[in-house]
Amino acid sequence: MLNLPLTTSTQITHAVLIKLAVNTSTYTIANTYGPVTWDGTTYLGLGHFLGLSEIQDELQVTNNGIQITLSGIPKDVGEAGLGIYNSYIALILDQKIKGSSVEIWRALFNPQTGEIDSASTSLRFKGYISNFTISDATDIENRSDGYTISVTCSSILGILERKVTGRRTNGTDQKALYPTDTSMDRVVAISNTAFDFGRPYTGGGTGGGYDGGGGGGGFDQFDGRFYEN
Repeated sequence: MLNLPLTTSTQITHAVLIKLAVNTSTYTIANTYGPVTWDGTTYLGLGHFLGLSEIQDELQVTNNGIQITLSGIPKDVGEAGLGIYNSYIALILDQKIKGSSVEIWRALFNPQTGEIDSASTSLRFKGYISNFTISDATDIENRSDGYTISVTCSSILGILERKVTGRRTNGTDQKALYPTDTSMDRVVAISNTAFDFGRPYTGGGTGGGYDGGGGGGGFDQFDGRFYEN
């Protein structure tokens, strides 16, 4: 159970801490006035984190997702805290971020020390990046541009609900299991071909044929009986 010893204080200061694990690198940001340290990790503030959609808490497991809004304005590499990148736009466009893990923590500060109280910090969301959107706005009067990045995060349940079950009937999936098997190679070519199953044969013949074509007898395709012309 979360311990909230600071709730008796007349002044409560809280923060949102976000940890993004993209491939082999981890990026940490917060909605604070400057960098803060918690659990041995420094979270950078000063404007990168612009907003967070509502987090829904429910008793049962749900597929609720959230959206994180980040600043896309470039900064100095050292100031941004993004390694070789100077903005989140550069990071997102250069890296394969889909499937990257996301953790969002809610932290309370001790009013006496100004430090994060570890006992009052709780995990609010844990999931994975499923999509992103880059938006730009132009201010013609001031001749300036602004950029924001919206990162959509899904819980593990939401990802499992969208998971494709079974397998596809194409050559690529077949060869993934059986590299030398070519039985599915022509599925794509015949997938749009119309087959009139059950339609009587209308071609000609000499000794005998379907639908009375040709010789002296015919074969009824539907009831299996011979008939005379």
